[in-house]
Amino acid sequence: MSEIKAVFTTPDGKQFDTKAEATTYLRRPKIMAALKVVAEGDEKLVAWLLDNQESVEVAFEVGTVRRVTKSESKQLEKALTALKEIQGNPKIAFLQEHASAISDSFRWPSVKRMTDAEKQTAARNSLVAASEGNEQLAEWIIAHKDGVLQAYEAGIEKREVNPKATEALAAYRAKKAAEQAAYDATPEGQAKLADKAAAEAAKAAKKAAETAAA
Repeated sequence: MSEIKAVFTTPDGKQFDTKAEATTYLRRPKIMAALKVVAEGDEKLVAWLLDNQESVEVAFEVGTVRRVTKSESKQLEKALTALKEIQGNPKIAFLQEHASAISDSFRWPSVKRMTDAEKQTAARNSLVAASEGNEQLAEWIIAHKDGVLQAYEAGIEKREVNPKATEALAAYRAKKAAEQAAYDATPEGQAKLADKAAAEAAKAAKKAAETAAA
């Protein structure tokens, strides 16, 4: 039985499995134009930056939780598909049953904090590796980091915050603050504030005593 698969088709006939991939493809000319400005018309450099966008972005994400790249997501999907095809092994039944959830929720573990200098060194090393040892290119990208990353954002529609919504939220918060202040001024509010202060003082005293005993 043949499988029905939904695809996203761009105006020029290109097909993609996800809307995100199709949108990225449609943004490509705008990204290229923005990169040409940063690279001062160097078409070879622009082509490399465009083809290696994900590697460049990931290089500058060192020191933060590593994101799952598109290629890694595809590798995971292939691995899970192969896993589901294995028959007769109850030990992997749980993984087979929840393969979709595993794919959707997969994240890399957190990493230790790094200084700015350590981040730059790690980014440089990643870029050198991505460019097959081209240290000059890595140094150029680092020097033009802001411009390159901004160019990669070309074509993304950014939603503007509705001024009326902002005003309404501010008014709501002001109202709540006024109501809280009015309540705190009542005898009942004063009593609760006193109880809270006493509880915090007791907690601080207990902690101090435990520290002294240690």
